[in-house]
Amino acid sequence: MSMNFAPSRSVAKRSTVVEPMRTIPCARSRADGFVESGGMISVFSLVTVKAYAAAMMLAITTATMKLMMLVCVSTASLEDIARDIRTKHSMKGLVIAMVTKDGVVEIAADGVRAEGAIDAIMTTDRMHLGSCTKAFTATLAATFVAEGALQWNSTVGDVLGAQSATMHADWKAVTLEELLRHRGGAPGSPDAAAWGAAWKCEATPKECRIAFTDAILAKPLAQPRGTQMYSNQGYAIVGRMCEAAHAATSSANASYETLLAERVLAPLGIVHYGFGAPSLVDAASPKGHSASGAKSDVDNPQSIAPAATLHMPVGEWAKFIAFQLGGTAPKDLEGAAKQLAYLHKPWEKLGEKSGETTRREALGWFVLDRPWGGRVLTHSGSNTVWYCSAWIAPEKGFAVLAATNQGGDAMAKACDEACSAMIQLRK
Repeated sequence: MSMNFAPSRSVAKRSTVVEPMRTIPCARSRADGFVESGGMISVFSLVTVKAYAAAMMLAITTATMKLMMLVCVSTASLEDIARDIRTKHSMKGLVIAMVTKDGVVEIAADGVRAEGAIDAIMTTDRMHLGSCTKAFTATLAATFVAEGALQWNSTVGDVLGAQSATMHADWKAVTLEELLRHRGGAPGSPDAAAWGAAWKCEATPKECRIAFTDAILAKPLAQPRGTQMYSNQGYAIVGRMCEAAHAATSSANASYETLLAERVLAPLGIVHYGFGAPSLVDAASPKGHSASGAKSDVDNPQSIAPAATLHMPVGEWAKFIAFQLGGTAPKDLEGAAKQLAYLHKPWEKLGEKSGETTRREALGWFVLDRPWGGRVLTHSGSNTVWYCSAWIAPEKGFAVLAATNQGGDAMAKACDEACSAMIQLRK
């Protein structure tokens, strides 16, 4: 296992509309798909912070999230889809995959690893998952719930109170589940001082996370419990709760990163992964690129690793997705597998409505109803220089994944188009 801990910029969520594709010979799908790109904010100015926070709330309350498929019969292969969509959107590189509970059905890649390079991007290359890390963190929490070390209603006060002397009273009743559903009162953006300190922290990731979350917990809740606010900070707190749950029964001072590796990734056979920019872990990995095409190795501080910094090849990601689809659980994840139904259960009480759709938070996922898949799970992620998207249909037993080594709105649209095209192949 190799890990990297490199600082970066970050982004706000956005929604995109995926238009019918013109390069593949078929009447194509239209995905007015919610595209979540990490929910992160930039440290560079409070004006930027406020603008991104406003954008996040706009996406939460107004994003149209339909994925309506037009009837057609397609002869396109995944290689065709990857090539045509990458070319159409002038992407640096694109990796896509179709997955069932048995694993990868088909995977394809097109493009280059870096601007100005001739090395083709490969299906085995590490891709940054951004906020798709959150589903992994929720699954890690499920391993502790399965053992009884945590409960979904375990409170921040009960788990962290003894080690966080400055915790504000507001936080003591907030539950693990509320944080995982973005309804625990955690701020959508941290204050500038806490965020700036996270960038500068040179201690271990765990120590940096403790300092960062202590700063969050010392302040009152950003909004009342039960109010939806997409928050990386909430997931940082969840990561710390997992660390504390492990420490309560072990003498090892294990970090979130180590716990995720040992309790989720290794049992699933995921061996090629890391945290931070892929090319800083493996020099042969693709580079990230900004929307304008400039190469970049930026990533977010490891304080929020549980929210947003995991990377791995799409084929490795697919092993996790197959587990989420109900694939055979390895022995060490049998308990967590029994928690999947709860992980995927949507928030029914206060689902925000937008037009004809309702967006409901599951634990690490968002839940939508779609004609092609029934009740589906979705998430996407970006650190501004990478983008990925996942659509999972447990009722139909399949999922589609798309990842690119470039960020920006156009890449969000391209990934949703790729997912739509792959869904069309299943029809």
